Amino acid sequence: MTVPPSPRPPTPFGRSRPTSRRHFLRMGGAGVLAGAATVAGGGALERLLRAGVSPAEAVYVPGVDVSDTGRILVMIQLDGGLDFLNTIVPTGSRYRDLRRGGGALNDDELLRLDSHYDINANLPGLAASWTAGELAVVHGVGLPQSSLSHFVDHDAWARGRLEVADGSGWLGRTLDALAVDADPMIGISVGGLTPAMSGPRFNSVALPDDGQLPWSAAFVEGNPGIVAAFQQMLTDAGQTGATQTLADRVRTSQHLVRDVAAAVSGATDLDALAEAAEIFGEDDDAFEGAGPLANQLRLVADLINGGLPTRAYHTRFGDFDTHAGQQGRLPILLGEVDQAISTFRNALGANADRVVIATWTEFGRRPDWNGDGTDHGTAGTQFVLGAGVSGGHYGEHVSLDRFDRDDNFRVTTDFSTYLSGLAQSVLGVDASVAIPGQRTPMEFT
Repeated sequence: MTVPPSPRPPTPFGRSRPTSRRHFLRMGGAGVLAGAATVAGGGALERLLRAGVSPAEAVYVPGVDVSDTGRILVMIQLDGGLDFLNTIVPTGSRYRDLRRGGGALNDDELLRLDSHYDINANLPGLAASWTAGELAVVHGVGLPQSSLSHFVDHDAWARGRLEVADGSGWLGRTLDALAVDADPMIGISVGGLTPAMSGPRFNSVALPDDGQLPWSAAFVEGNPGIVAAFQQMLTDAGQTGATQTLADRVRTSQHLVRDVAAAVSGATDLDALAEAAEIFGEDDDAFEGAGPLANQLRLVADLINGGLPTRAYHTRFGDFDTHAGQQGRLPILLGEVDQAISTFRNALGANADRVVIATWTEFGRRPDWNGDGTDHGTAGTQFVLGAGVSGGHYGEHVSLDRFDRDDNFRVTTDFSTYLSGLAQSVLGVDASVAIPGQRTPMEFT
């Protein structure tokens, strides 16, 4: 492997001042997490109460062996469809032929990986991981028959195989196999629910990333009617079994929220933070000026460093749907991804050795330039990085000369091969459990 030159340090992309990590956790109070299958937050919960419809019944049963020091998988959804051709750039004239008319990157916008590929210069952290042998570049990943619809392909990626129809997700099935009991703490989705984490026995925990969390100080202040209703429910004598009332069922859900929140509170030392009023609104220097992905990853770092038994996290960032304005938008988006990942890995400290980061995007972009950007394509490039990753090129390189009948790139790596490889080589769950029928997973570690 040819060692590329040392990359320049990440360029900070300024954003409005974010909510600090401490502020974020303090706002969450004792109820920072809500069980995805059991509690609806904010207006959704209010509508449920008005309609007389109860949240699903569930009881939090801790079931993860906290002594397990196995790897932790952090998924980053690059929403909208990343243009791989301007991210991992093939050397040679054919690339420039395809992207003529202003779409091709100049030499000063690229960093050398090896004799075959360059990487977008806004990804210096990933370039450094390549140099360290900790970055896997997976080529040509896509669906066997992409619809080119964001919604349809999102659903297929979540399930992990087109014909899976039971509502479960590939990551949910993987985590279900790891949990001793139906323990929602084994997986956490930051930034809202992901169907990829829907499991046969349970749904993992979902955490909003906007600071307006159910049962936070802001929620309590803004929803006095709901809070009073819950306080009354918790003082009522409940019925059991088939005669459970709406109040009883909601009370069960509230207990779930409190139990989950207690685990998070212990991990993040919220009581100690609350004693220092001056921390309200203070930013951590490492995350100063960070964008939305970094804000999600800062919380993930806190929870990992706090010792939670969670084995997989899911985050989401985009919009990479660059039909127009790609020359201006894509560098900024890639720069934020790179900065967020680099800062996250630094924040993990010694725990970075346990963490593997993997990306997914619903599809790639077309080979040709539309004059201002790129339209929906098929195959894309994914990244897997971490201290335990065996770096290098994975999958078959995408041809720049032979396209499908719609003049899109030919998929060379089935997405289920990629996802099942993450389940088996990172989390240690057999590929056929994550993706039914899968026998040829990739091995990244």
